[in-house]
Amino acid sequence: MRLTPGHIPFTRLADLAEGRLSPEEAAEERAHLADCKTCSAQAAQLGHLAALMRADASEDAPAELVASAVRMFRARRVQDGQPGLLRRLVAALTFDSSSLQPAFGVRSGQAAPARQMLFSAGDLDVDLRLAPGGEGWTVSGQVLGPCKGGEVELVGADGATAARATLNELCEFTLLPPTPDGTYSLRLRMDSAEVEIPELSLRA
Repeated sequence: MRLTPGHIPFTRLADLAEGRLSPEEAAEERAHLADCKTCSAQAAQLGHLAALMRADASEDAPAELVASAVRMFRARRVQDGQPGLLRRLVAALTFDSSSLQPAFGVRSGQAAPARQMLFSAGDLDVDLRLAPGGEGWTVSGQVLGPCKGGEVELVGADGATAARATLNELCEFTLLPPTPDGTYSLRLRMDSAEVEIPELSLRA
């Protein structure tokens, strides 16, 4: 017997829909449903859901398959000689030497120094150097962090590769040939990650 007026709690309605109440309790709750539109509508929804669940004939996936899928999506590093999932990261600029004040005592007509930029992407950092020259820009740099080799390419706005290089044993690179002025995307592809530096501007 309900001692206080009000709506039937959700858990109680679920017990009613699943047939877990005694005949006396079920009769009491149904008497309330006859006078309460709110509880009656909720009870109807729960009854429909319970009927669908009882009629469901689908089978669970094998436990081994579920465990295998979980392991695959948790994998981040090379295991048993096989590459893990490839992470695709967009690097964020954390330092740019062009924002510093020019040094005193630099003679006019002297070649401009290389511009240094530092980008971060997850547990990787990319130290980038942009050096202007007569034939275009020389782009070089080094990947700092977990790196076991890979390749780098500079892609133009039209999607064509402007320059390409391979990371050496120190994860350093120099892109050749020199690149003309423009805006590019620099992409580094390694075993476990692909890092992109979008909208890299090469302009005097």
